Amino acid sequence: MLLSVMAVSCAGCQSFSGLNNQSLLPPSSEFGVHWNSPEAEYQAVRHVEPARVASREQKETAVERFDDVIANTLGTGPKIDRARQTFTAAEGMYNEAVQLRQTANGNRDALLRASELFIEAGALYMDAGNDWEDSALHEDAIYMASECYFYIDYYAQVVKLYRALLKKYPHTRHLATVQHKRFAIARYWVKADEKSPQGFFQFNLTNQSMPVNSRFDKAIAILNSIRDDDPTSDIADDATMLMADSYFKRNQMQKAHEVLTDLVKLFPSSEHQFMAHSMLLQAKLELYRGPEYSGVYLDDGEKLIRAIRRQFADQSQQDVERWNRFSKQIRYLKAEREWWVAKFYETKDEIGAARIYYRQIAAEYQDTPFANRAFARLNDLKNRPAKPGQPVKWLVDLFPEDDPVKPLIATESDGLLR
Repeated sequence: MLLSVMAVSCAGCQSFSGLNNQSLLPPSSEFGVHWNSPEAEYQAVRHVEPARVASREQKETAVERFDDVIANTLGTGPKIDRARQTFTAAEGMYNEAVQLRQTANGNRDALLRASELFIEAGALYMDAGNDWEDSALHEDAIYMASECYFYIDYYAQVVKLYRALLKKYPHTRHLATVQHKRFAIARYWVKADEKSPQGFFQFNLTNQSMPVNSRFDKAIAILNSIRDDDPTSDIADDATMLMADSYFKRNQMQKAHEVLTDLVKLFPSSEHQFMAHSMLLQAKLELYRGPEYSGVYLDDGEKLIRAIRRQFADQSQQDVERWNRFSKQIRYLKAEREWWVAKFYETKDEIGAARIYYRQIAAEYQDTPFANRAFARLNDLKNRPAKPGQPVKWLVDLFPEDDPVKPLIATESDGLLR
């Protein structure tokens, strides 16, 4: 869109010191007669006149805009007629390009001519839409322009047009088709990036089917947009699964975990539920950082295995050994974590706390090698005091036990502090 700026200027408004009032008077032709009023009144008129001109132009622009609104509403007017004619011309050019492409039979010249027609038709569609905005024709024009570029694999341009269409018409009647084609483009970019990753500073200036840079990030943005624009569509769960799989293959487990969690919770009837549960379980095991960190991922993993065996009985039965292996792995890691905590207390001479954890390991993790180790440690520690000895007992004995000065919060009785 071209923007024009009109500047209203007033010639002859300069004043120089040393000139008398007579030299500032206008020629007789400017107002039709000689100006015989005082200089101040003349200058006031000269400075008011441009404002009057600007005000008149603003009123004319406002009237034109109002006329455009009326024309858009009634579907009449020169611009509306031109929009219809341009759209019809674009339709004819588009149909000619489609037919030429279908009958080309590999002829390079015919395919090249078809591509040129698609580009020309796309430009005409956009011209038609610009002449009649906020209308069904405008909506169809943007969509058909995207179809022209989709035919010749100009996917980066197609994505821009889809974005403009959905921003202007979020509930467009073309939404279902747009969603499926956006998904196809995103998947195409993801697969291409798997073979040859493209970074932010790697630029593509020749291949119109690919974005300029950050191909993977732009594909993920499309998939995210598919979910946000129409979360109840039949392709929203497919977009979510493709995102999760893409992150998983790039070993971005935290992001994969977040997307898989969304899929499991938000799309309970999705055909991807079994695979999502399986991948989510693996992601949790990958995200577990060791015994010195939280065991939440391990607890969640056990719950997932139970859910898989309960909800997907037929599918899980086909790979029982796999789930048993995951279950044993989690059991081992949880026992290892309990063992680490017990050893931590033991090194601090907190033998009583260490015994609690060793007993828990011996009782609850008998299917792991840590159970026998726990029994052995309990036997070794049976004569050790539960708490470490007082390091300076003689100093403590200097103070009487019935010292009336007590801490602010010393004892608790019946739920009251005193």
